[in-house]
Amino acid sequence: MTDDRRLSDAQGRGRRRLLAAAMTGMLVLAQLLLGAANPAGACACGAFIDPADERTGANVLRETAILSLHEGTETIVMGLALDGTRTGATLLMPTPSVPEVSTASSGTLREMQAATAPREVVEYDLWGDGPFLFGDGAPGGAAPTEGTSVTVHEQSRVGDYEVAVLEGGADGVRTWLAANGYELAPSVSALLDPYVADGWVFTAVRYAADAELNGDVEPLRIDFASDELVYPMRLSQAATQDQHLSLFVISDQPVRRTDASAAGQQVQRPWIADPTREGWTWSDETLRELTGTADAEAGDSPAEHDRRRIVTEFSISGEPETFTEDLVFGPDPEAEHAVPTETVTETVTVAGIPVGWLLVAAVVVTVLALGTAAVSLGIARRARRVRG
Repeated sequence: MTDDRRLSDAQGRGRRRLLAAAMTGMLVLAQLLLGAANPAGACACGAFIDPADERTGANVLRETAILSLHEGTETIVMGLALDGTRTGATLLMPTPSVPEVSTASSGTLREMQAATAPREVVEYDLWGDGPFLFGDGAPGGAAPTEGTSVTVHEQSRVGDYEVAVLEGGADGVRTWLAANGYELAPSVSALLDPYVADGWVFTAVRYAADAELNGDVEPLRIDFASDELVYPMRLSQAATQDQHLSLFVISDQPVRRTDASAAGQQVQRPWIADPTREGWTWSDETLRELTGTADAEAGDSPAEHDRRRIVTEFSISGEPETFTEDLVFGPDPEAEHAVPTETVTETVTVAGIPVGWLLVAAVVVTVLALGTAAVSLGIARRARRVRG
């Protein structure tokens, strides 16, 4: 073979290797682009927590309540944590007026929690979990109220509960409760007087003797006339451990705490928004009523539906002695809407291999191929110089 032929062959081999290196890099990058367009299990849309999620277990319901105030009537749907092992263990709920007491569905609380659960945000990861190439005290109450008379507005069976609605002097309420088998701790009993002085009434609740408590415990719904949105909490001063509660306020605009005791507690508002504008559709009848959804669908009052859609969630924690006042809520129209999110990481792969490491491999292959081609061209140039 002549020297010219050898030179021409060497140059041809160098050009072919260079072209092959470039083509290899282009093919790898094309595969990566196709893989990135179809990441495994990825979804760019948000997702909702199902009502059956562990967040909505019975232990959560015991610390949860829904509040609404509309045209002078306040509604509270509250989960209960009564001690079912002690006969007569009593929950005492003060209200500023005589309430109407009924049972609610645990599904009401579950759906509210699901509707305000964090929305999923998908974050794409190119690398996976590891380098692919290397393996894998009770305060004193006010002075006792004079008189022992008491008015019993209601004494009835409501679902699994026995309910009594009482009004009168603090001593009279204490005497009636004790005489009728409603057990009230002395530390709670000492806190009745301020409510009596304000003219409030008391709803006493205990489990009925034949109540079946091996399933979901029914929440209670309490409706009463009120001039302000209030959640009674002063009796919590008798607690022996920190208090934690979640409240969901349905109103025409965001709300905030206006009572002075809020300054001594941890108060957060993780959700301030209309769930229906975040893709939620109310299905629970109580929530449809409180949000005005049912009226809007019937065509009676679409404006009312728009007015009743905001949900403000409160996460409140505090030591018992900080609850010197009831929780009071007022409008906060300037509050920014807040929808919590939680990030879900999706690893982008091609044939089960994270794309990031394929990119590294593609670069290495391309560099090696270009280097080999460059060496071949260099050999050809030296041969040509020698011949010349």
